[in-house]
Amino acid sequence: MRKILLGLLLAAGMASCKKFLEEKPTSTMTAENFYKTAADADAAVVGAYDELNNQSEVYYRGMYLLAELPTDNAECGQGVANAYIFALKNYTYGPVNDRIETLWTGIYKGIANANVAIDKIPGIAMDATKKARLIAEAKYIRALLYFDLVRLFGPVPLVLHQVTTLDSVSQPRAAQEAIYSQIISDLKEGEQNLDDVSSASGNGRATRAAASALLSKVYLTLHDYANARAEARLVLNNVQYGLLPTYADIFAPANRFNKEVIFGIQNKGNTGTGNGFAMALFLPRSTIPLAGGGTVGGNSADVPTVEFYNSFLTGDLRKDKTFFTQYDAGAGLATFRPHWFKYFDPAAITNLGEGSLNFPIVRYADILLTYAEAENELNGPSATALDALNQVRRRAYGKSITTPDASIDISGVSQAGLRDALLNERRWEFGFEDQRWFDLKRTGNLLTLLKAKGLGIQDYDTLYPIPQRERDVNKQLTQNGGYTQ
Repeated sequence: MRKILLGLLLAAGMASCKKFLEEKPTSTMTAENFYKTAADADAAVVGAYDELNNQSEVYYRGMYLLAELPTDNAECGQGVANAYIFALKNYTYGPVNDRIETLWTGIYKGIANANVAIDKIPGIAMDATKKARLIAEAKYIRALLYFDLVRLFGPVPLVLHQVTTLDSVSQPRAAQEAIYSQIISDLKEGEQNLDDVSSASGNGRATRAAASALLSKVYLTLHDYANARAEARLVLNNVQYGLLPTYADIFAPANRFNKEVIFGIQNKGNTGTGNGFAMALFLPRSTIPLAGGGTVGGNSADVPTVEFYNSFLTGDLRKDKTFFTQYDAGAGLATFRPHWFKYFDPAAITNLGEGSLNFPIVRYADILLTYAEAENELNGPSATALDALNQVRRRAYGKSITTPDASIDISGVSQAGLRDALLNERRWEFGFEDQRWFDLKRTGNLLTLLKAKGLGIQDYDTLYPIPQRERDVNKQLTQNGGYTQ
C-alpha cells in the first residue's frame, strides 16, 4: 500500500512541475472533480460494496480460509496446492502467509473505499436524507470489516479517513476498545439513517435492521448480553424479516432475495460477465459427467470434514442442503465424498463462475440464536431463550416453526446445557457461512474443542499474526504473541 501511494504522490508531483507548460485538462477525471453530484455519491458507496464481493480476497473465500477451514467443519481437498492454505488448516502458519495477507489487504481496501465515500459525500450538494443514508451505508461496510479484523487480529490500525499522505499510512495498532467503540458508533448511525428495508432497485444495501442485527452480534462478542438481546429484539420484532418455512429455500437461486437474509453479499450470476458466485473450488473434481461430454470443472479444494457431515442428526433437513454426495448433470448419476452444496446453482453447471447465489452475512436465524444466547447468559434457559432456539430447530426438521414439538424441541436443560445446544445448532445451521471460528472463539471453545479433536491449534492461535509484509512497510505495527517478532 505504501509503494502504491508513493507512486501516486510522485506522479502528482511530476504533473505539477509541468503545469506551467500545459493548460489544465477540462475532461480529466480526478478525485477533486469527481465527487460533485448525487450520482457520484452513489457510485462511491457502490465502490465500497464492490470490495465485499471480491471473493478471493474477502467473502466468501478470503474469509473461509481463516474462519471455516481451520475449524472442525472443513479440510483441504485434493485441489489445494498452496502450501500456505495447508498451513492454515494445520496451524503451522506464521506472519508470512499469502492467504492471511490477501484477506488483510482486501479488508483494508474495502475500508479505504468506504472512507472515501464518508469523506467526500458530505461536500456534495444533494438531498439531505439520501446523503445521510449513503454515508450510513459506507459506515455500515466499514463497521462490518473492522468487526472481522478485530476478531481475527485483535488490535489493528484504525483508519477512518481517506489516505492521502505517506504519514497517514504508517499507523500503530489501536486498542480493541477504540475499534469496538467506532464499530458501535458507525452502526448506531445506521440505525438512524439507513432505509427501513431495501427497495427492489436497492436489493443488497444495508438497512436499519442490518445495523441492529450486526450490533447484536458485536455486543454478543463483547459479552454485553443486555444490549445484544435488545438489538436482537429490534430485528425479531421487525415484520419485514423472518424464517423461511424451508431451509433449502434460503439458498434457492430463484429466491436469492428473501426475508431471512438481513444482509448478504450480492453476486450477478448467469450474465456472462464472470461476476457470479465462483463454484469451482467447492465442487467435485473430474467426477460429474456432462450431457455434452466432459465433466463438471470442479476442483475439490474447499471440502467439509466427514466428521461434520456425520454430525447431523437423523431427520435434519439442513444436511442435504449443506452437502451433497451424488449428482446427475444429465449424463448419469455420479457419487463422491461429501462436498459443499449450499451455494450450488445448476444453471451454471458448465460455467462455474456464473453462480447466482448471494453470500449471507447475517440471517434471521442468526439473530434468533443470538437472542437465545444472550438471554441464556442473563436469565438461564428461560422460555423465551428456548423458544428462539426451537424455532430454528423446528424448521430444520420440517416442522411448523411456531408450533411446539416435543420430539424436536430442546427443554429441561441447564444454562451450561443450553450453551452447548446453541453452539451445536449454530454449527449445523451456518456450515459454509464462515461463522464457525468466530463462534468457537466467542464462546471460549476454540482451543479446547479443536485440541480435543486432534487439530494442531496452539494457545496463541486465538489471534492470527499481523502479516509480515505490512510490518515491513509500517514499522509501528507490533506482532501478536506467539509469532515471530
